[in-house]
Amino acid sequence: MIDFDLGGACPRRRLSYALAEALDLPINPGPGTNALKFGVLDHPNDEVIDTLAMAAIDGRQDELLSIFADRSSDSFICLALLYRTRDGAEAIMVEPCRLKRGKPILLVSADRRRAFRLDERCIMTTCPVPPRAKVTRGIEHAWSDIRGAMRNVSIDQGNWEQGYIGNPPKGRLAAVWVD
Repeated sequence: MIDFDLGGACPRRRLSYALAEALDLPINPGPGTNALKFGVLDHPNDEVIDTLAMAAIDGRQDELLSIFADRSSDSFICLALLYRTRDGAEAIMVEPCRLKRGKPILLVSADRRRAFRLDERCIMTTCPVPPRAKVTRGIEHAWSDIRGAMRNVSIDQGNWEQGYIGNPPKGRLAAVWVD
């Protein structure tokens, strides 16, 4: 579990902004792109993940989800990539990895068998997995950079929408990043 010590500030929005910056995603990629979509999910369950996967397929956009166990600010679980395939979409637990300062991060699967990056069209693509030692250091560097960026990020409230996804039980809320 990653600890986001932001002095009481909720990490959800800050994490989405910091991840977009770390991936080197343009703020407004423009028409004709299938830029990655960012989201935050509280109370993960199969129904909600399936609903989001269907939205990724229908919207032709992969999604990077920051998953939290509940509404508390210190309950981050993981990052999950909803990656579209020919047959649908996969939910893949990923970690950010920065191999060199000043370069965009990669997303490396938790099992270290796959890696992903944004291409020049802002589309998530697979790429070779770096050597294990570089991945381990790269993940440490990426999280350190992301935590630092989260402390300094300015939140644009107009780009954040909260709403129910699917039929969440007991009033569970999922917040979704919209562009």
